[in-house]
Amino acid sequence: MIFFLVPAVISFVALAAEMILRSAYKIKNFGADRYFFDFHGKTVPFEDFVPHTVSDILIFVLAFSALGLILSAVSMPVAGSVFCGIVFAFIVMYLKKHFFFNLFLKAKGEKLPKNRPDVDDKAICTEAIINGGYGKIEFFYKGRGYTLTAMSANETDIEAGKEVTIVHKEKEICWVEKVEEELEETD
Repeated sequence: MIFFLVPAVISFVALAAEMILRSAYKIKNFGADRYFFDFHGKTVPFEDFVPHTVSDILIFVLAFSALGLILSAVSMPVAGSVFCGIVFAFIVMYLKKHFFFNLFLKAKGEKLPKNRPDVDDKAICTEAIINGGYGKIEFFYKGRGYTLTAMSANETDIEAGKEVTIVHKEKEICWVEKVEEELEETD
C-alpha cells in the first residue's frame, strides 16, 4: 500500500504546484514542456503512450499510483496491481494526448495545427543537408516540437544547428534556406 501511496502524494503535490505556477503566476514554460526524446514513428505511435515531459511523468505516476491504491484496497496481489497500474498509466497518456488535449484546445478556442509548418516558419536544421540531399528540420509550435524531412531550396549545404526558413512544403518534405541566404537576397 505504501508503494502506491507515496508516489501518489508526491505526484499530486507536484502537479498542484505546477498548476499554481502556470495559472496564478502566469508562468507559461519553465522547462517542463520540452520533450526528453521523440521517436517520430509513422506506424502505431509508440511515443503517444510514453511520458515525454516532466508534467507527463507526474501524470503517469499519479495514474499508476491511483489505480494501484484502488486495486490494493480490493486485495489484489501487488504484482497484479503494478502490472495493471502501468497499463492504466500508458492508457491515460494516450488519452491525454489524443482526447483530453483536444478537448482542452477546443475549450480554449485553439485549433490543432493541421498544415504545419507553413511557408516563412523558422526552424532549426537538426540533420545536415548536404549535396542537395535530404536532412531533418525541427520547429516548435505552441510548445510542441515537430520534425520533418527537408531539402535545401538553393541546393546549398546546410549544417546541423543552423536556423532555416521554410520556403515551400509538399506533404512531408520541406524546402528550406538558411536565414543568412534570406537576408542576402533582401539586401
